Amino acid sequence: MEVIEIKTLIDITNTNVRRINQGTQQELDQFRNWTTLMQCIGMRAIIAYDRDPTSEIIDIESLKFGSDFKGKHRVWTFHFRPDRSDAFADHNDPILLLKHDLDKIPVILNLTETINTVVAVFDSTDKTVANIVIKAL
Repeated sequence: MEVIEIKTLIDITNTNVRRINQGTQQELDQFRNWTTLMQCIGMRAIIAYDRDPTSEIIDIESLKFGSDFKGKHRVWTFHFRPDRSDAFADHNDPILLLKHDLDKIPVILNLTETINTVVAVFDSTDKTVANIVIKAL
């Protein structure tokens, strides 16, 4: 079974804060972004993963984000395995459907991201503002 990697400039920290009385508003909003990502992935596959997304500040030049984003930024990385190797495949691209499923999905901004963006969505296709990169490993 293939592993799929998602890298994003949007805060998808899994805080497990489901209600405001369990943590801060920021932690709740981070969890909302995480839940949104998981629900979109889960439309086509049941997935397995060994660990929650990790984040680090790195130079993103070689990561194929939109051209508006340069230099060092916080990047969240998440690896998972779908239950079927062709769950997201279309037109000889093993992840094309996932790219489409995640494109323009609303997110909550101004958490711990280091990017400046005004459009509060995951963007997997725009050459200038793509903030999520998906690949099969």
